[in-house]
Amino acid sequence: MAFRTKFYNVEELISSPNITLADYKELFPMFAFDVTKQSEKLKNSVTDIQIKAQFSANVPANTEAFAVVISDKSLIFQSDGQKMCVQY
Repeated sequence: MAFRTKFYNVEELISSPNITLADYKELFPMFAFDVTKQSEKLKNSVTDIQIKAQFSANVPANTEAFAVVISDKSLIFQSDGQKMCVQY
């Protein structure tokens, strides 16, 4: 019995995302960066994170990237469409 059917009591046919794990990996890649293992000097200051990517082919038009930042501090992020800054 599939997990969704057993745990959520929802039929697999209804709840299936219709995408395989291999397709998900190819079409929707995810990257995780753990910055918790840093010097004690840096832990009480702002951590500057820059992500630069190079692609072997042109990125399709309207491609979007999202970032999830998990922090123990309350921050406000502001973006101009190119860069994202933290407002304190």
